[in-house]
Parts: sequence; C-alpha cells; structure tokens
Amino acid sequence: MILPIIAVLTGALIPVQAATNAAMSKSLGSVVYSALILFVIGLLFIASFAMVNRIPLPSLSALSNAPAFSYAGGFIVASYVLAITYLAPRLGVANAICFIVSGQIIAAVVIDHFGLLGAIASPITFHRATGMALMIAGLFLARH
Repeated sequence: MILPIIAVLTGALIPVQAATNAAMSKSLGSVVYSALILFVIGLLFIASFAMVNRIPLPSLSALSNAPAFSYAGGFIVASYVLAITYLAPRLGVANAICFIVSGQIIAAVVIDHFGLLGAIASPITFHRATGMALMIAGLFLARH
C-alpha cells in the first residue's frame, strides 16, 4: 500500500515543480540557466543524501555493465526540465501537465505492451486501451 502512496505524492510534486521552475525562469529571464541552477541544486541534494546515508559509489565495472540506453535518462530528465520550465508559463501549469501526462500514459502503455527497455511485458487489452483513453479524456476535460 505504501508504494502507490509514494507514487501519488511524487506525482503531486510534478505540477509543483512546473510552477517553481517557471518562477525561477521568470526571475532569471532564462529557461536554460534556470534548468542549470535546478540541476546543480539536484546534484548537491543527491550527493548529500548519498554521503549522509553512506551509500557507496558503484564500481566502474557496474557502470560499464549498465545498458547503453539506460544513460538516456539524464538527457530525458534534462529535456523534461527544459520543456516544463518553458511550457508552464506559456500554457499554464495544468495544460502543460495535461499534455505531458498524456504523452506519459501513451508511452508507458507502449513500453509495457512490447516489454521495451527491460520492462515487464503487459499486452494492451481492450480494458487497458479503454482505461488509457478514459485517463487521457479526463485530463483534457479537467484542463479547462
């Protein structure tokens, strides 16, 4: 029961992040430098967390054994931060998140259907497709 709660709370932080990123961008007058500052803060936070919790560095062999595609996450998160920092003040937080979450739902179902990127395969069924369509429809209904 705790994992779904963590997921919902984490999801609730995404629009908060969009609003705070937009505020930073407005203050600085730069989407790019806002994103850079946010990543520096994130780096310091994660590095501090690792040190306080004495989490050992991974070995070079572990890093080299990671699938090449797994390193794409850094580019993806950077792209997301740049995009949401740019989109939120132009579309509004709710609209920007609506479109982003729609993309997430579609991509998640495709990844699961084909078992891409090491995910557990979970084929699209009529019920899953209907649920996906209803979630996206709900997002669009809620955005106005």
